Amino acid sequence: MRKAAAAAVTSSAVVSHGVQLAVQVSATAADALRTRRDPAVVARRRRRAAQRRLRAWSAGAIVSAAVAASSTVSVVQGGVSAGAVGLLVLLMALLIWCVVGIVRGASDLRARTRIIAALPAASPRRPAVDREIRPEMARLDGYSDGLRHLVGMIGIVDDAAVRALRAEILDAADTSEARLRRQALDLTGLIRARRTAPADTAAQLDATSQLLRRQIRDGVTGYGQLVSAAGEAVAASRSLADHAVGSVPGAATSSAGTLHPELEQPIDQLRSLAAGMRELTGL
Repeated sequence: MRKAAAAAVTSSAVVSHGVQLAVQVSATAADALRTRRDPAVVARRRRRAAQRRLRAWSAGAIVSAAVAASSTVSVVQGGVSAGAVGLLVLLMALLIWCVVGIVRGASDLRARTRIIAALPAASPRRPAVDREIRPEMARLDGYSDGLRHLVGMIGIVDDAAVRALRAEILDAADTSEARLRRQALDLTGLIRARRTAPADTAAQLDATSQLLRRQIRDGVTGYGQLVSAAGEAVAASRSLADHAVGSVPGAATSSAGTLHPELEQPIDQLRSLAAGMRELTGL
């Protein structure tokens, strides 16, 4: 009977480990696909392709110009012949084609560089975590996606100052998000270690785990306040742009959670921007 019970426990542990492994592999694959489809990553990949095309056209122009110059010298020194003239004409046509390609490639590269400058940076990686911390990370995922959408809508005109504000906000948010995800990975390691740890060290691991859980929970709540402030700024900017008369939700005053230091200034900036816009519209 003991053997049967031990076998059942072992079988259950193996199944649980297999499920966890499958979930982790699935989450890793999903994150890789999400990262590959991120607009910033796609734009950078297309710019690299444009750079390769420009280098290829440039190399073709250099080679064709060198061969054309050599052929011209040969024609001058050896006399004019139909074959030499035909080859020279072909080389000149190839050179012109390459020069046109260089002009188009340079223009395409400049356009793609402008697109990258207008896009927000790629969001931080989202590594797989233990099932116990997954709900908090899912909440952070939603906040991160929402913030990126909202930040792109902030401002009345898309000038350099507004783009700089957007970049500053996202940089602070990404720093905070990356820190939270590192803490989630640390907590994942602690949780897994706790499952196989001796009884005398379990209490210490539990205390550290609880501290990390609280830090992650407060950090995600603080990130949510940044999203709320971004929403206020978007609503205020749209009201100012449309000269609409109506109510705009006031600034959130909840102090739940401990803000990471890098989030305090962006939240203040966004709420100040929203307040200024509401004042201009008289709301």
